[in-house]
Amino acid sequence: MATIGGVALAAYLLGSIPAAYLVGRLAGRIDIRVAGEGNDGARNVFHEVGAGWGVVVFAADFGKGAAVALAFQSRPASQLAVAAVFLILGHAYPIWLGFVGGKGVAAAIGFGAALMPWAALAAVAVAGVAWASTRRFLPTLVPAAVALFAIAPFTGVEPAVIGAVLAGFGVVAAKRAFDEPRMRRIEAETGWDRHLGGSTR
Repeated sequence: MATIGGVALAAYLLGSIPAAYLVGRLAGRIDIRVAGEGNDGARNVFHEVGAGWGVVVFAADFGKGAAVALAFQSRPASQLAVAAVFLILGHAYPIWLGFVGGKGVAAAIGFGAALMPWAALAAVAVAGVAWASTRRFLPTLVPAAVALFAIAPFTGVEPAVIGAVLAGFGVVAAKRAFDEPRMRRIEAETGWDRHLGGSTR
């Protein structure tokens, strides 16, 4: 139990590094948690601060996800799953920001890519096609995630590892559902249009 607690704490602290918030404050002079769509993440930074800064935040969040995966990849599958869950919980509920964070999409992608690199490359190709066709975030993310998990077994990834990555994505989905009322309120205040992917003001 002590070992699992240590894994959980380390993953939480790495996950809680608030890249989007820091970029929003330093580069955009805004609190990204209450701007745009109200999410402390790369996409909101992309729209509210700038495309380049959005890429920076995505890379930072992806990197912390990959770092957690690589740090615990040799541990038992149960500990790896704990690491995935607490990585996303750290991003979603960072102690430094009053427990108001983002959804953890980029962190979950980084975690999965580090453990399932070949499947991740295939998912990137799917994402590229989806983005070129739709220019929208969710219609790009969903088929890419499906491809990631569908292809992983054929690249030699063990089912327990796939399950650990899936646990992280499960927390992302739960956080998205939990955030919906708050985001709708912020969208009404800021003029964010989730269908257009930007502000109407």
